[in-house]
Amino acid sequence: MYYVNPNIKDLYRTSYSESRKDYIRLDMNENPEGLPAPFFEQVMKYITPEYVAMYPEMSKVIQKLAGYLQCMPSNICLTNGSDDAMRLLFEVYGELGKKVVSVNPSFEMYSVYMNMYGMEHSPINYDADFKVRLDEVLDAIDPDTGIVVLLNPNSPIGASWRENEVEKIIEKAKINNAIVVIDEAYYYFSPQTYMNVTSKYDHVMVFRTFSKLLSIAGARIGYIVSNDQIISEIKKACSTYPVNCFAIKFAEEILDHPEIIEELMDKEKQGREYLLEHLQQNKYEYHFNNGNYVLIRPKKTPQHIFAELKRNNILIKTYKAPILADWIRVTTASVKVMRVFWEQFKLADQDQSIRF
Repeated sequence: MYYVNPNIKDLYRTSYSESRKDYIRLDMNENPEGLPAPFFEQVMKYITPEYVAMYPEMSKVIQKLAGYLQCMPSNICLTNGSDDAMRLLFEVYGELGKKVVSVNPSFEMYSVYMNMYGMEHSPINYDADFKVRLDEVLDAIDPDTGIVVLLNPNSPIGASWRENEVEKIIEKAKINNAIVVIDEAYYYFSPQTYMNVTSKYDHVMVFRTFSKLLSIAGARIGYIVSNDQIISEIKKACSTYPVNCFAIKFAEEILDHPEIIEELMDKEKQGREYLLEHLQQNKYEYHFNNGNYVLIRPKKTPQHIFAELKRNNILIKTYKAPILADWIRVTTASVKVMRVFWEQFKLADQDQSIRF
């Protein structure tokens, strides 16, 4: 029998095997409509046979990112989406047997990687009001801690961290020689950033992605920002060409056209406000924490809502975790998309006795 890494062999992974192509996708916090069509078509003019035939060159987009973020190119490492950033984090700084401190529930891939690299999870659970206590986070950080993950904000629940909270967590981690990651996947929806602390501390990195607001999840591009030393170590574990040529060209053009970012932000905000207004008017309990998603407590079971919406070509997210068992999560998008969701959701959630 061939050797298999036991951390991989015993790892439980789930995957969505059905095609999502013909659905309105409100389950993974993508932009279901994508980039504005005229802009998309303009960028595609750069995608020539010669361009695709060449190995991707990353220096230009890194220079543009450095200007955009007001940092040095040496402070940036491009990654194949946020998942790749997480893998690199654990591959380089994941010490076998050490603890990872993070909130729970959260993005599942952090748990996947900590198990893959033989680390122990020290979760800080949200209470019934969807809050965590700072003192619980600080108490969990000790000499056995290797990594602390702060998601800012956290999906599916959890408000953005306040500056004084972040400072205290970073300081406690430094005393215990732990790396701190601040995941800002939802930065554009909640523009509170801690990018500045990467130059103040030598043990902090920030993750960003082009997958959410910037609408190129299929192209797979994200990045890590940190000090020169951390980025140098991270790059040693990178593949030679971690980001493909399509992702690079779209990222370059998005950075060159900030009006596109503003347009995407405005569309999502208008759609989100439409949805929240209708939820309020119809007296629904909901939770919004400044990401591009809303938790809604329906009258019927989440499983019923999921099935009914899927039957009408809309995908949403449901959860098994007890704290979220009665909730659905819906990605927010344009007014057009939110109107379709709202009409179908009302039908799915109404009393059976009045259905025809």
